[in-house]
Amino acid sequence: MGNHTCARAASRVGPVVAITASLCLLFAAAPATHGAVSSTGEINVVGDPTGTVPTASSPTLVLTLLVDRSQAEPGEEIKTIEVALPPGFAVTVDDVGAVKIEDAAVPFRAETSANAVRFVLDREIDNFLSSVIEIDFVVRTPDAPTAIATFGVILRSLSNAQIGDFVKPGEIDGNPANNNDYTLQVVPNIPPDAPTGVGVVADPDGENDALVSWNPVPDRDVQGYFVFRGDGATLEALGGDTVSFRDVDAPIGANEYSVAAFKSRLVVSERSSGTAVIVPPDTKAPNPVLVFSVAQDISGLRVVWRPSESPDVVRYDLVFGLTGGSSELLDSRFADDLPEVGEFEFVHRQTLSPGRYIYGVLAVDENENVSPAREFVLALLDRPNPNPFTPLGAAPFNTVKFPTRAVADAVGDLVVRVYDLHGRQIWESAPSTGDVEWDGRRGDGTLAAGGVYAYQMELGGQFRIGSIVLVR
Repeated sequence: MGNHTCARAASRVGPVVAITASLCLLFAAAPATHGAVSSTGEINVVGDPTGTVPTASSPTLVLTLLVDRSQAEPGEEIKTIEVALPPGFAVTVDDVGAVKIEDAAVPFRAETSANAVRFVLDREIDNFLSSVIEIDFVVRTPDAPTAIATFGVILRSLSNAQIGDFVKPGEIDGNPANNNDYTLQVVPNIPPDAPTGVGVVADPDGENDALVSWNPVPDRDVQGYFVFRGDGATLEALGGDTVSFRDVDAPIGANEYSVAAFKSRLVVSERSSGTAVIVPPDTKAPNPVLVFSVAQDISGLRVVWRPSESPDVVRYDLVFGLTGGSSELLDSRFADDLPEVGEFEFVHRQTLSPGRYIYGVLAVDENENVSPAREFVLALLDRPNPNPFTPLGAAPFNTVKFPTRAVADAVGDLVVRVYDLHGRQIWESAPSTGDVEWDGRRGDGTLAAGGVYAYQMELGGQFRIGSIVLVR
């Protein structure tokens, strides 16, 4: 690590200056390779995803590293993982847990000093792969609060040379919501006062939810509140200024709630006195789904919808039927099975006759309350037939019928226009909710000459064009 890097780090304000300076003094003299090995990592506190620990305590830390040796060179085999401790932190050999590489425990020995702990592997890492390394160990925190306590992590070779720079901080363990760097906050190991003014009421809109409220605790170190339900459930409300919590789908009947404030998950106040409420059965229907569409592709009719905003929906029912007729259940999806893309999808492969159909999606909650249906009206138009047709012949070959077979949102009526080969419109139908027939006559009532004619079918902004043959 060069002096320029130390100078940049020391330019930061507050407690970071002293901490970073100690790390630079610890490692500046160590010889280092140029660092073809790329590494990223994070430190988390077991039981507290925010990276907060109390003073004079012994929390368990988990160090997670992603080490990429795909470009490693000779001499960069990893023998030792060294963790520089912030001032006031301490680790003993007995505090060290396990070292795992790709979830498999590996043998090692621990070495500790006043300001560092070293994990020396029995067998060096010499492959050319990316590996996830996880190390757990217990630390003794300082007696005084610290706004930012920064750890440093370096890799060392067989010759004890430092491999590259410090391991960069970053999200590694697949949980972006927890602590994603090497810094911890040390807060006073004095529990906050218990919240006061705790109240609870049943949801006035018919949901089986309990609305819990309290007065905020006037302590700037408070990071949030635990809400305890009488059946043993522990709920969490983050933010020191949070003053309410909705217990969604609370058990029906009598429930008692109490609240505790926390500075960290390890420093929690006494619980408030309990407050009871009667939660009635859920009678409120969920909100409809947000987006609903039907489109045709090579697989069939693709039905897509996005979830309802109501938090208590347990499933979605997809129904289908002719307009004006009864509907049938096509499919049901559990709300918890929402794909990563954020929307549900169903492909309807049934061959449908021409007509108007309705697809609907219903959101259903845990008490079988059903939302209003989000509907999509579908028209199926077919090709004109018979084709050719003979206006002077016998039925049914003396008129051409225009149904359709193109998917469209059926807003509006079907209109058909007929053109001669010069592009002149010779006939247009009146808007119709059903099939349209043409008897071969122009708009002025005269019979069109034999030949090929173009047609355009329009329904709900969807068009189909083609040709028909009139034979005289």
